Amino acid sequence: MPRYNDMDEVPDLIKSKLARFISNVGGRTFVIQGLPPELTGGALARYSRAKTGMQLTLLNEFFDENGEPNQEKGSALMDRVLNAFGDDSVGELEGTHLGIEDVSQLLTKFIEDRRIGGSPIEQSTRYVMYDQKDKDGKWRYLRPKEIQGSKFIGKFELVNDRCFEVYSKAIGLLTEFFKKQFPREEFQIEVERNSQKTKAFENELFNEVEIKSFNNAYSFTIRCAALDVGRCVLPSSTLTHLGIFGNGRFFSNLISTLKSQDLMESVDRGFEIEAELKKVIPTFVKRNKANPKMPEINKNMAIISSNLLGKIKPEANSVTLIQRASRLDEVAASCLFPYTNISLKQIIDRLRNYPDEIKINIIKNYAGQRDTRRDRTGRAAETGYPITFDLVGGFAEYRDLERHRMLTQQRQPLTTELGFIMPPEMKMIGMEKEVEEVVSMMEELHQELKAAGLRNAAQYTTLFNHRMRFMLGMNFRELQHLTELRTQPAGHFSYRAMCQEMARQVMARDPWTKQLLAFVDFSDPGNKISRAKEQSRIAGKNIATGTDSSLDL
Repeated sequence: MPRYNDMDEVPDLIKSKLARFISNVGGRTFVIQGLPPELTGGALARYSRAKTGMQLTLLNEFFDENGEPNQEKGSALMDRVLNAFGDDSVGELEGTHLGIEDVSQLLTKFIEDRRIGGSPIEQSTRYVMYDQKDKDGKWRYLRPKEIQGSKFIGKFELVNDRCFEVYSKAIGLLTEFFKKQFPREEFQIEVERNSQKTKAFENELFNEVEIKSFNNAYSFTIRCAALDVGRCVLPSSTLTHLGIFGNGRFFSNLISTLKSQDLMESVDRGFEIEAELKKVIPTFVKRNKANPKMPEINKNMAIISSNLLGKIKPEANSVTLIQRASRLDEVAASCLFPYTNISLKQIIDRLRNYPDEIKINIIKNYAGQRDTRRDRTGRAAETGYPITFDLVGGFAEYRDLERHRMLTQQRQPLTTELGFIMPPEMKMIGMEKEVEEVVSMMEELHQELKAAGLRNAAQYTTLFNHRMRFMLGMNFRELQHLTELRTQPAGHFSYRAMCQEMARQVMARDPWTKQLLAFVDFSDPGNKISRAKEQSRIAGKNIATGTDSSLDL
């Protein structure tokens, strides 16, 4: 087989074949596309050791004499570098798209929490109605194996069915409610008049295209408002769809994490994901065994947390900016945080009364037995940011703020013990009693599951508007990004209010941060139809580009 030292030596026929995979043959900047799985990663891995550039490396080492790619050579190199030599960074040179469907809302948080190397997108309960049963006549929620094998399955289905019935009824009433709150006559879309963009009411539209765009934008605005409120009674067992683009290192860590969880749904999905990725990037997902030490760590930390903190009544303040403590207190408190339901401030206050030996023992148990460098300690070891928040809110707030990656986050198990956030609109449409009925049923079932030893599975028996606690630690640049993004009017009203308060508390503590937070939007966070302005702008773009937005409805 010939070896080329310069692209001028490559025959035109071979160059034409190479052009299928290289966007700029012979050029010094190009896109690599269409190569078999793992070959791209293998070729990129050669950058560190090959004398030639990518194009010659492909022809000399990964293609045959006819200019056709040889996938086996790429996989062999990846196996040698990634698995034999242990060069973890090479695991980031190949990626793929993965679909994970009919997964519970609860498990999506475990998946999306693997923040580095993966980019997820999730079916949104803000845009998609969950008012239809499947082909078997069942509502779209998971029946967890832990509960299927217990005496509680009948009650679990009864309660969840009732949740979806109340949700479906509420969506219709909320839609009519918001139409009255925000009538069509007050809605405008962006249009072009005399080469100038302007706002137009319905009676000022010129043609069918503008009228159709107006109808779609108005309907979408009203539907979002209705779904924002109505999803308060959806359970965390609600099924959704998730898409992810990730690199090999991300997927390997994801599979290991899922296999190491205490939930059967998590373990099952870990093996399913592994089986599918082995069809595409098998070399990248070889090292993904379950971590047998995690159950022992979780057990020990739960016992320690219960002994030290079990009798403290939890605070439920929405936003608490944590005051700095000693480094030992901060780390030990963060270690305990996921194993309790009290606030980070309460944990730190309690730990101040204990000797250092107890705090060091907390950290020792949290780290567990480390036999190699790969036995990495959890996120509590990242503690020490200049800004740390203890946050209490609904699932809606958490699922959006949880997607931020340039920070440290931990959450506590989903529970009903911090109370339920009742939307005032449910009272206005006459459904307050039905919502209270559902909340009461779910809270009773939640406590029964915990009493029966099904504490982890009990997380499925919570509603979207049951309060949950999570913590975010960040630097000032991430605070700028998070608060300026998440306070924009198009955002969800509840996390807008939370992020506005986060900005206020930091500016009160450090007034100079006003220089960094100039674009935090403090406008009315309770406005459920705040998307109207955004939909007006989108409607104008759709008209200009000839885009039909009716598909989203």
